[in-house]
Amino acid sequence: MTLAQDIGQWAGRMVQVVVGGESLKTRRAADRRRALYHQAFGLRPDATCLLDQLAQANGRLVTNQEALRTIGRRGQVVDLRPRSPEVCMIDIRQNVGADAVETVRECSWRLTPLGRLRVMRAQGVVFSAAQIGIDR
Repeated sequence: MTLAQDIGQWAGRMVQVVVGGESLKTRRAADRRRALYHQAFGLRPDATCLLDQLAQANGRLVTNQEALRTIGRRGQVVDLRPRSPEVCMIDIRQNVGADAVETVRECSWRLTPLGRLRVMRAQGVVFSAAQIGIDR
């Protein structure tokens, strides 16, 4: 097989191996969370990246530029043609819930308290009535 044939074979899916960056332990933890989000909500890989970024932000706004840097990064492989954050947000709202994400000034997002609760439940966190402020 020639080099041209090799390149042509991979032309449909362009990926690049990323060297450096976050520690291996941090990347593996993020991969485990993304797998849980995929199982719990049925999200596509790009949307799981954005949902994980929103969950890790702890109520802080995530801008469109921050989302663009994260979407497509999965482990040590980067997809050079990821979906846009807006398309990923549609996927998140359809599968996690329309009330799970708040849009701020049309270019930033954050999880609502209900969205954070759903994400934590997908991660396997068990809540008692006393923990969430419901007295019975």
